[in-house]
Amino acid sequence: MLLLSAACSSGGSHGPRPDGSTSKAAADLTALAGRGAAATYTGIYAFHQASPDSTATVDVWHAPPNLRVDVVSGGTTASFIRTAAATYSCVSKKGKHSCFTVAGPGRKAPAPFDVGPATLFSDDLVTLSASGASYDVTQAAPVAAGGGAPAATCFDLKPGLLTPQPAVQTGTYCFADNGVLTSVQYPSGNTARLYLLLRTVPAKRFVPYAKPRPLPA
Repeated sequence: MLLLSAACSSGGSHGPRPDGSTSKAAADLTALAGRGAAATYTGIYAFHQASPDSTATVDVWHAPPNLRVDVVSGGTTASFIRTAAATYSCVSKKGKHSCFTVAGPGRKAPAPFDVGPATLFSDDLVTLSASGASYDVTQAAPVAAGGGAPAATCFDLKPGLLTPQPAVQTGTYCFADNGVLTSVQYPSGNTARLYLLLRTVPAKRFVPYAKPRPLPA
């Protein structure tokens, strides 16, 4: 799945200091990730994978505890839908729709359903809000508002010696003031960038578009 390069050059202070205190950059990152994990919004992102070269549109509907992420590429839409009742994996292609229930209430979706863009907009934010101080964090150049995306504060981060596993990937992460992720750049050259942000989320977006079936045994 498209994940997400070249990190912005930056200056600033690093993660936990020898005396156990937290750098301002790490504290700011932790606060913004916490806001993002709790935010309600609709976001449309452009994802680019460097190798092999490919692009996809990723639509995100985020209204905790509900999350839906659609990856649209080549006429196919792959959807991850998580609600308080269950987590679903759905596919729409050439007018045909199918959905599977991949996890029960409060349970983590198994691989390969727990990776990719869905993780970026859910588990990664929760992880950074809880343990961002354990990462090596430096302030990166901010990004001005443009198109449909708001201005953003950016951070270069990588896991530190005390970072809990699984760790958020090394990269440059940019957040709007309300915590919405506006862009990500990974050392691999993969990127994601927000180009439209709305503050409302239709409840119907979290209803699977086909009758969910259990995963094959």
